[in-house]
Amino acid sequence: MNFELAGEQQEIRERAAEFADREVAPHAADLDREDRVPVETLRKMADAGFMGLCVPEEYGGAGADFLSYCLLIEEISRADAGVGVTLAVHTSAGTLPIIMFGEEEQKSRWVPPLARGERIGCFALTEPETGSDAAAIQTQAEKVEGGYRISGHKQWVTNGRVAGTMILFARAPEGITAIVVPMDAEGISFGEHARKMGVISATTDDVLFDNVFVPEEDRLGEEGKGLRVALGTLDAGRIGIAAQAVGIAEAAFRYAAQYAATRTTFGKPIAEHQAIAFKLAEMQTKIRAARLLVHEAAWMKDRGERHTESGARAKLYASQVANEIAYEAVQILGGRGYMKDHPAERHFRDARVTEIYEGTSEIQRLVISRAILREQKESLETPGVEESRPVVG
Repeated sequence: MNFELAGEQQEIRERAAEFADREVAPHAADLDREDRVPVETLRKMADAGFMGLCVPEEYGGAGADFLSYCLLIEEISRADAGVGVTLAVHTSAGTLPIIMFGEEEQKSRWVPPLARGERIGCFALTEPETGSDAAAIQTQAEKVEGGYRISGHKQWVTNGRVAGTMILFARAPEGITAIVVPMDAEGISFGEHARKMGVISATTDDVLFDNVFVPEEDRLGEEGKGLRVALGTLDAGRIGIAAQAVGIAEAAFRYAAQYAATRTTFGKPIAEHQAIAFKLAEMQTKIRAARLLVHEAAWMKDRGERHTESGARAKLYASQVANEIAYEAVQILGGRGYMKDHPAERHFRDARVTEIYEGTSEIQRLVISRAILREQKESLETPGVEESRPVVG
């Protein structure tokens, strides 16, 4: 077993960290206060090759593996979680589904502009009355000559207003269907811009569809098989959000540790008081455990292995850790941690959403528990396992 990153992976992590420290972190507080998407930073990320890092080279990307992408997301999110989720949704939810489920012509047409950052990707599944119950969506895709007419309302679309391409899920005659939609199509408008608790530098919007025509060749996969596309997308997307959560946790920990090493009470740094020292020890240990779960899930995806449960485990634990570490960071700073003058307050707000989007923690527990039950049923059905069954009585 080897826990060392490959040379290219380490190089990507270092490049990402340097970029995050130079181009992202200095603007994070201003973007949070102004509720503004850093379009100029997204352009710089595109120039650095980050917008298509794990996209194959034949479609305009850098051809890196998924683990390298997770390293990138962690470092960018450490600097600004809003920029991190903008990149994560663009890549794992707005670009990779076309590669995973699209025809060759669709990949060649849609993916290169996304990989180069000329277009930003977004993903529209949630509706005002539909969240975790994705099968209940009501946006309609009426079959017409040459394609579909789409009408409906999508809610909380990350990147909505800045996106050029959307992966949309709508109810067609044969059932829920995935469709690639250009965001400049006639009939698309925007509703309320969400005013969020955290990740404020990422735009989150309601998107309205009024009889929007999309040609049939832009359907992604078979009609009626859209949930397969959605769930396959979320399997990978959750690993990216887990990496984002690790980045938030790392940022909160670093700031708290630095503060504890310099803030003195009773004649010595508070890091030397056992109450604080033990907090720091717990925080670092949990972050490293969460990071290993993320790397395991990304490694499994890169190997072509089933990663539904490993991604769910990574997201469940990493999101919990992000919230715990952000909480403890505020506690270590005391009254200063409650003030907007210190980034610990922003990390605390940013962490909360990681347990909600890309599948709530409750959904992750459902995915994991179902996998456990399935494994137990399969083991009981396999000949020769009776001796391993627990004895009751």
